[in-house]
Amino acid sequence: MNRFFEKYKIFNAIILMSITFAFAPIAAKDIVMTVSPFTVAFYRFILTSITLYIILKISGRTIQIEKIDYWRFITLALLAVPINQITFLIGMQYTPASHPAMLYATTPAWVLILTVYLGVEKARWWKWVGIFLAIVGVFILFYGEILSFRKDTLLGDILILFAVISWSLYTALGKPIVERYGSLESTFIIMTFGMFMYFPVGFTFAILNDYAVFTINNLIALLTLGIFVSGIGSYLWYWLLERIRPSQVAIMSCAQPPLVAFIEWMVYGLSPTTNVIIGSIIIVSSVFIMIGYGGEKRSISSTK
Repeated sequence: MNRFFEKYKIFNAIILMSITFAFAPIAAKDIVMTVSPFTVAFYRFILTSITLYIILKISGRTIQIEKIDYWRFITLALLAVPINQITFLIGMQYTPASHPAMLYATTPAWVLILTVYLGVEKARWWKWVGIFLAIVGVFILFYGEILSFRKDTLLGDILILFAVISWSLYTALGKPIVERYGSLESTFIIMTFGMFMYFPVGFTFAILNDYAVFTINNLIALLTLGIFVSGIGSYLWYWLLERIRPSQVAIMSCAQPPLVAFIEWMVYGLSPTTNVIIGSIIIVSSVFIMIGYGGEKRSISSTK
């Protein structure tokens, strides 16, 4: 019964996290067309730190970092905020919104390669099957967009790929930390450290930004990115990482494209195509293979 309840919580967290992350490309694409991505990142991570601080205070938890872990937190913060988010936001200026979805579909493969190299996981057959199916599902879903990769989107695509790799490394290296300090505590420390790292650069761009072009839609997009995507979404990402394998968490990146299609269907009435339906079914199947077959693993030693 306890095992069933744990899986029930995990699947609920997966759904909620996937929904929050599904809004990231939409919100980011909207705001970086009129506001500097450096300014967006500045306000985004201030909102993220405030959100996580409020949740931390409400929960009544305290944090005490061991000296040996300071550099680990700094490394994770560097990967999660300045490197990942700046490359993502700048890349969104030069590539269609569909490209990040396809590139982020490779996240589980990168994570598995890194965790196997670091000795956190072993390359079990069911992991590769799940990852392969997820990537296939995303490519079927975006079949018509695959051919749109061209020279004028190359810079944006390369930057997004850097964002994918940095996020994958952030996930792989975060497993020992999150098991030691907890998901909420770890996420708050990392995002706050990252905010302070970026603050000098971001503050300069924020002062020079032309706020005359700032619209209510930009504000909604910024609140979405700061509170829900980077705040709640990042916390849920590490909450799952605390309970299951890194490659199992990373497979959720592939669930975002069908969710975006579902949101467009519900909000805009855009009926899903055959490719979307088939791709979504394959992606959902890959998630059940990765989570259902593999189960949850908390300790590092038990994942080897």
